[in-house]
Amino acid sequence: MCKEAGLLQKLIGLCSRYGYIHPSCDLGRSGVKGCYDYGPLGTLLRRNIQNEWWTSVVSSQEDMFGIESSQLQQTSIRNTNQSENSSDDINDHRRLSVIPSSDEMQTQGENLNWTLRDSLNQGTISQYYNTLQLVSRRLPFGLAQIGQCFRRTGQSESLTDDDHDRYIFDLPEFTQMTAQFYCSPKTADRWMIDWQRDRIQWWRKFSGAPSSFQMSETKQSELLRTTDIQFQFPWGVETIERISNRGSGELERLQKETGVDFHGREGRKNVLPQVVEMACGLERGILALLLDAYQEKERTDSKGQKINHRMVLRLHVKLAPIKVAVLPIKGTKEIIEICEYLAKELRKGSISCHRVNELGPVIGQHVARFDEMGIPFVVLLSDKTLKTGVVRMRHRDTMITQQLHITEVRETIERHLEAG
Repeated sequence: MCKEAGLLQKLIGLCSRYGYIHPSCDLGRSGVKGCYDYGPLGTLLRRNIQNEWWTSVVSSQEDMFGIESSQLQQTSIRNTNQSENSSDDINDHRRLSVIPSSDEMQTQGENLNWTLRDSLNQGTISQYYNTLQLVSRRLPFGLAQIGQCFRRTGQSESLTDDDHDRYIFDLPEFTQMTAQFYCSPKTADRWMIDWQRDRIQWWRKFSGAPSSFQMSETKQSELLRTTDIQFQFPWGVETIERISNRGSGELERLQKETGVDFHGREGRKNVLPQVVEMACGLERGILALLLDAYQEKERTDSKGQKINHRMVLRLHVKLAPIKVAVLPIKGTKEIIEICEYLAKELRKGSISCHRVNELGPVIGQHVARFDEMGIPFVVLLSDKTLKTGVVRMRHRDTMITQQLHITEVRETIERHLEAG
């Protein structure tokens, strides 16, 4: 795992070199300082992380529903104070005020402003009532969404040099992954523990050093019970996800302001639920997983003499942007056609593939490049493949090369993905 600031700079160079992450103002473009763009590999990595989060939090859970809310939200000038039981400072951003009632919107017209959201909390909880009707007022259930948020103008202007040294950790625009689980006060503590367990296991599942991700109880009071999932960054320990029991305060306030009954039903009792929330900054998670995956290993020649250090990005096979590199040892027409066929078969199975038509004289240099790119498997085709159908497949993490028939490649990789 990368812990030193010098290694962080090497990781930044690697990400720029292979199309993971670039500064928006790179190459003379008119981007905003402090913002970053994602290249082909970075975009795939983002999507893979988001898909895995969605599968874990929504698709595989009972009574969890996905939503999307507008990036524009309405806030009142007279009231921008946040509630005490808030977990939105996971990205050090203050919440906007609660949703105004229809009467307030009519009577305070000139005092209402449209703002870009700085968290998903307001947009998520605003859909609580409609979903409550959908489930016939039965508790528990949850709502989840992934969306872009924006740091307040004053906060963006106050960025320091230290903030820029943290790469993508704190950005003017960021993506938040949030889930809110609504349950009775009687069962809230149990659900809090269950979600804590699920979330720390999720982070550790993708880590080469699971102990790098730790849970820390940061605050305990009647209004707020909070647990942080933290990672050791080069500059210190930081929070990448926050799990909080926010209580019933926001629902009580909305119920009073709107006059709508927000009570749900658990068994025969009608209760106002408490909100257990999971809030994660995607960019923080990406940086933590990249740092966790980055390694440097010594390269040696055939005599065992050290040549130099080689970089390896040991991303989990499910997160790796490209799963397989397919390349010919000789660039003959027949072998290239077989490479094209194999790459097509892999893509049919939704296995991302990088195909190379011609190789230089030193295959090891290409393989080392694929290790830096984070590609878990390299499949080599040769003249032997034309005769017997046998290919060689190299594993990035073990550096072991196995021989198998070309018809077995897709199934073998699919087994690795399922096992992950």
